[in-house]
Amino acid sequence: MIPDWLRSIRGRLNETMPAWFADHPVPADPLRSSAVLVLFWTDDSGRTRVVLTERAHHLRSHAAQVVFPGGHVDPGETAVEAAVRESNEEIGVDPASVEIIDVLPAVYMTPNRTAFIPVLGWWRDPHPVGVVDPDEVRRVVLPTVVELADPVNRFTATAPGGFRGPGFFVRGHGPGEDLIVWGVTANLLESLLELGGQAQPWDEVVTHPLPYRLLAAYVREFQAGH
Repeated sequence: MIPDWLRSIRGRLNETMPAWFADHPVPADPLRSSAVLVLFWTDDSGRTRVVLTERAHHLRSHAAQVVFPGGHVDPGETAVEAAVRESNEEIGVDPASVEIIDVLPAVYMTPNRTAFIPVLGWWRDPHPVGVVDPDEVRRVVLPTVVELADPVNRFTATAPGGFRGPGFFVRGHGPGEDLIVWGVTANLLESLLELGGQAQPWDEVVTHPLPYRLLAAYVREFQAGH
């Protein structure tokens, strides 16, 4: 059964649009569109989890990032169709097991002129998933909402050039392998936790510099453009 807090997100969006959505409106002529499936579910212990993936480390774009499954919206596709298709192709999510709750407002990613469209879903029939395309995905990550919201796992991510933004630790992946969620994914997670009433107060003064493995692809892109 879909939790009430997930069902309430649309109503709260209509009442008060979070700054991250409001500050990045999509223009009339985005170069492309990309859709992600924000898929929540309840495990056998009654804990609500969300499906994330760690992207392959060799990719030229967004290497090693922890992201929602998804990808480009092909011509003739809807955002829902693209998000579900990509989730099936990347990690084997059965489209029939997913119930779509809502399509959230798109956000404009200025550097690549992309409309980023979050599709909110409920995994009504969860089943084993794993890496289908190792060229794209390194692993599947299934943190609980409680873990993500825990103040001990929250921080302000920093990077050279003055970047500051919300960050999450996803722990329990072996010594030295705590994963970091930042950027678009962290902003979307933070907005959904706040809209759903699941967020907890955390100390935004606590900062954590992003490691090079998360920035290497961006450094290459910057160098190629100069």
